[in-house]
Amino acid sequence: MARQWPMLQDSYTLTSGFGPRWGTHHSGLDFGAADGTPFYACAGGTVQYIGSAQGYGQWIVIDHPDSEGGGCTEYGHMWDAFATGLKVGDWVHAGQLIGYVGSNGESTGPHLHLGVHEYDYGSRLVDPEEWLRGCPHPLPYNTVPNNVTGTIFGVDVSEHQDGMSLVAAANEGIDFAIIRTSDGTYQDRSYRSHVDDARAAGLVSAAYCYLRNPNEGTSIQQQVGAALEVMGDSHRLPVWLDCETDAGLTEDHIWEAKRLFEMMGVRVPGVYTYVPWWEQRIHGGEPDSHRFGAMWVAAYGNNPHGAPRLLYGGNSHPQWDYPLGNQKPAIWQFGSNARVAGYDVDINAYRGTRAELEHLFTGGMPAPMTKNEGESQMLRWILDQLVGPEWEGDKPKFSGWKQTEGKTLTDYIADKLRLLPEIARTVATLPERLDRIEKLLTAGSDNQPSGEAPKPSQKEAE
Repeated sequence: MARQWPMLQDSYTLTSGFGPRWGTHHSGLDFGAADGTPFYACAGGTVQYIGSAQGYGQWIVIDHPDSEGGGCTEYGHMWDAFATGLKVGDWVHAGQLIGYVGSNGESTGPHLHLGVHEYDYGSRLVDPEEWLRGCPHPLPYNTVPNNVTGTIFGVDVSEHQDGMSLVAAANEGIDFAIIRTSDGTYQDRSYRSHVDDARAAGLVSAAYCYLRNPNEGTSIQQQVGAALEVMGDSHRLPVWLDCETDAGLTEDHIWEAKRLFEMMGVRVPGVYTYVPWWEQRIHGGEPDSHRFGAMWVAAYGNNPHGAPRLLYGGNSHPQWDYPLGNQKPAIWQFGSNARVAGYDVDINAYRGTRAELEHLFTGGMPAPMTKNEGESQMLRWILDQLVGPEWEGDKPKFSGWKQTEGKTLTDYIADKLRLLPEIARTVATLPERLDRIEKLLTAGSDNQPSGEAPKPSQKEAE
């Protein structure tokens, strides 16, 4: 990608150029700007140095390969070089947010110092203004190209992104976050901290729960309970149902999860899945998806790395018109390698406003269950425990649980009860056997010379 200026157009004033200054040589170009103004990488490359630096206070040095235009750039005077999550060895893309203007070190006021080495770090310093002549300014993270006007972007995160700053993500133009509660009954240890961070960042937020097939070891009821527990009352959000387990799911499994959440007052906006899974891995065939809510669909294509808006296929991409279960996606997860706040993450697009997405997430709750519906659901739970979680249509398959050796609870108990008479007979003979052993030991002790071990009787030897 071509070189770019390090700051947005009209966000700075050039205050000191390359060359003689105050009786010395100024080896870079100074961009005067308000404290905290974002700045961006001039080209793609690898972070070579970051952190404390003499004179700068803090700096970031990026080495650019020939494929990115070559050279090496250094950025100085920020208060915190690690504010966007960068570290040595990270790859950055041209135009990626890498820091914020400060006045650290030997500085007379807030500004960015940009230095450019002709080749690698330590080679001849050249005039940055000449090096960037004719190059564009970066695309602001809070504006979008014409093909994505009216679209907002969001991330979905779990404990795998523990430490990622959603405040920094918001500063880069991210508008929403969807946060994992659990995987089966495993509770995500970073759920609550991510929710707190998303709230501080002002992001539109929801949660997601990864559903497992009950034959993987836990019932739908247990999985919903685990998600509710990790959310508690203070961190409760609407929950998307993540349907992608290799074991597949039935339509009834998904419906049960939705109804259980909503019985507890937690809205389920819809289902997350990917095209081949929804079309091929639901036992009984692809169902109509409207009963579950909206569709959040993953489809990556070649899944490149880069800034979210540069990866997005546009509002007219065919994926927006591909229906799953007779409805088109409301949210499109178009990649898993978007660079946001220093992390490579799943990235999502929503064609609409923040207010519209908020309504999708938190819109009116479904009507509460009627008495008959509640009694029917309770009967279903009881039957699950007795005969197993697998159903075929509206009838149980009586396939049992792993814990009951694949038998219904009744059959399992009956098998164990058949053993009771044999166990009782064995227990009844124990006093007689113990008495016989005691007599043999006593007789042997009386007949043997002192110091010799008793010899076994002929019967015992046999």
